[in-house]
Amino acid sequence: MAKSFSQAKAEFDTKYSNSIEFDIFLPEHLTVAKKTGLKKKNGSNNEQYYKWQLFYSLVYSGMYSKDYIGTEVYFPKGNKNSVPIKFDGAIFDDANWFEHYKEFHTNKSQEALDWLRKHIIAVIEIKKENSKDVETVWNQQLKSALKESENDFCLGILYDAGRLYLFKKQGGKFLRLNEGYNTKKEESQTKDLQLHLTDVYSDIPDFDKLLNKIDHPKIDRSKRTY
Repeated sequence: MAKSFSQAKAEFDTKYSNSIEFDIFLPEHLTVAKKTGLKKKNGSNNEQYYKWQLFYSLVYSGMYSKDYIGTEVYFPKGNKNSVPIKFDGAIFDDANWFEHYKEFHTNKSQEALDWLRKHIIAVIEIKKENSKDVETVWNQQLKSALKESENDFCLGILYDAGRLYLFKKQGGKFLRLNEGYNTKKEESQTKDLQLHLTDVYSDIPDFDKLLNKIDHPKIDRSKRTY
């Protein structure tokens, strides 16, 4: 029986709330199969705890297959000497994404980079700041990450110690996913977004729903009768 995101999140907490280390089950940049720490020196949860809480919940709820997700994903920014843009997480629409990612970073293949930009469908930022500066994280990090996708629609997820904020790039505008959180639906300036409001976990679109938002399949009206 499929779990909800909340059920998978509770399962993660039951299993790992007292754990010091966690076995990573997704690629982290170019590395696979390693461990990460989950605690600060004082024993409290660190940012990595919430990072893997999110990815565990996305995967073990059945919303996304692990084959489509990468962490610590780097994209180039500006000239070749600029510091790259780093995504805490990215979701692609093709399970072969990691081969293209390695091809770009190993051989500087521009064709592979173009492929990645066409196939990225969600970007993820993880924080442990208790929502103290959502505006800066959105405007300086997550919004820039969304611009890397060449799809008309791309999902943006900010996960701050369990608090969820969903965004989207759509039609060249950058907005909250929930239209009720946008003061002006046709604008995308930061001041027009209600950034103090969190989203519920059930509002996270699963893989199929996200693809539907991106692909917008054409409706065949030729056989309609009136």
